Amino acid sequence: MVQSPLKKHDIRPNLRKVDIPNNGTSGRKGKKGSTKPAGNNKIGLPKVKPWKVIVGSLVVGILGLAYLTHVFATQRLLEEVQSLEAEYNKTRAQYDELKLRYDRMIGPAEIYRKAEEQGFVNGGPVDEVIIIKE
Repeated sequence: MVQSPLKKHDIRPNLRKVDIPNNGTSGRKGKKGSTKPAGNNKIGLPKVKPWKVIVGSLVVGILGLAYLTHVFATQRLLEEVQSLEAEYNKTRAQYDELKLRYDRMIGPAEIYRKAEEQGFVNGGPVDEVIIIKE
């Protein structure tokens, strides 16, 4: 950098540190060759190795396949549960119908009707106490 000796007081100091390439001819003792080229202070993406990308995509693929398998298995089980529930409801309705028919067959009204058909006489309500003599 070239400066004019007349305007020395007007110049502000450079606050940015710029690495000067060192070819081994400098008299400085600290650095013996910079690994970074000068002016490469950009923030970029980290370097990713290809094998990591391949392994990552395989892992994501396997997890996706496992998820899809789980979803389809769950849907199959849901269909099976719904068909069993429908079968249960049909059987339950048939049971209720048969139980109602059975209750009507052994119920008091049916028994009284059958007794009258066979010639028995209805005694009616009994208000008197029956006393048995010994």
